[in-house]
Amino acid sequence: MQVGSFGFPEQQRSKVEKILRLSRRRDYELVAFDETALPDVLLVFGEEALSAPSVSALPADYRRRLVVVSRQKPKEVSLPHIGYPLISSRVIRVLDGIVDRTIDSVPLTDSDAPQAADVSENKKVALSDESRTQETEPDDNALRVLVVDDSAPMRQALADQLMALPMAMQISFAEDGASALSVTDQQHFDLIFLDIMMPGIDGFETCTQLRQKAHIKKTPIIMLSSKTSPLDEVKGIMAGCSTYLTKPIVPDEFQKVIRRVSKWITEYRPERAASQARTN
Repeated sequence: MQVGSFGFPEQQRSKVEKILRLSRRRDYELVAFDETALPDVLLVFGEEALSAPSVSALPADYRRRLVVVSRQKPKEVSLPHIGYPLISSRVIRVLDGIVDRTIDSVPLTDSDAPQAADVSENKKVALSDESRTQETEPDDNALRVLVVDDSAPMRQALADQLMALPMAMQISFAEDGASALSVTDQQHFDLIFLDIMMPGIDGFETCTQLRQKAHIKKTPIIMLSSKTSPLDEVKGIMAGCSTYLTKPIVPDEFQKVIRRVSKWITEYRPERAASQARTN
């Protein structure tokens, strides 16, 4: 699925490219805007870019494929909108919605049919070193989540589930316990997913050490396990985990767990913010 961009600063275009790689539902490919071979969807940076000759001259029936990326919603309310700064979950959710409503149900006409794209298999997952640190643009209202797992497919599966939630997300990754302990010294998180079986420090010991940090004492920690035994549950409780999630991820079970911890996060975030303000 080709996604074109128009008017984007290079840094933001690069960020969009990274975000598109996170989608597992569809293979999105960021392409340069070409009036002779229009993409399936065109992202336009800023409402003023709609007045550019190359955009305003597009076929009338192609406008349903335009998406305005801006801080404020466009005056032309019929156009899809992605808020800025960019949030991974928001971008993927809007694109999926456009494809579901417009492209999958309405075949392309000859006038706006794009050329075939050669999409390689390895674009589906491939979390880069940069994306392991942080997937999204900073957003004060976004839910800050840390996923700690040595399996790249598992990190991707959790990212997919998180991005499908109806809230802004900032997702960071760590591949082992030592990395998790390090990154939590530098950043505050609202929610932590923690695998049990990892190289080096296992999940139980990592959880114990995380709970010794004052700013994480009340942070929900969800432990990940391929098979949870009663002994594991006891060890997890003793280490300080909030609840368990079984691998592979089952969407319904994931939603139940998120609903359960979301209530706690909603109550705790104001308290933590006030505590941070006093510290600063």
